[in-house]
Amino acid sequence: MILRWCIKMKKGFTLVELLAVMALLAIIAVIAVPSAMKVSYNVKKDMYCEKVDMILQNAKSYGDDHQRELRKTKDGSCYITKTVGFLVEQGLIKKETDNEGSYVLNPVNNDPMDNKKIHFYLKNNRAYAFYEEDDEELKNACDSIRECASGENETTNNCVKRPTKECT
Repeated sequence: MILRWCIKMKKGFTLVELLAVMALLAIIAVIAVPSAMKVSYNVKKDMYCEKVDMILQNAKSYGDDHQRELRKTKDGSCYITKTVGFLVEQGLIKKETDNEGSYVLNPVNNDPMDNKKIHFYLKNNRAYAFYEEDDEELKNACDSIRECASGENETTNNCVKRPTKECT
């Protein structure tokens, strides 16, 4: 008798059961997807900040090794500007990719960073560098590593773009 009942039973799910499962999956997706995207974006921003920090460390090394060039500026400001691509060509930054002629990519939006400017200056016989970012959101993401003409870490985005005094 039980065997007959099992054989006559319909196989599959009812429409109500399918709709209930789909509704549960939709609720889970609405909760999980934005959270996962936010975590992914924050990880990419952290990678960007680490990359900028690495670029600045290598830029400072270049500045220390080329203090003569910094002292020979025409206006006596001890200030020069180079690009990230220049530092790659000098062997100070590892070439990441050969994608469309670019060397270094921004992890947040995959834009090339090769033409981003790095400003070097001398103060008290020490080289400093800061990175010029035109994206407002990314400019604010890495405030903790922005270094200014005072030699201090600046957190207010009020970095002095160009020292006005002669070399000391």
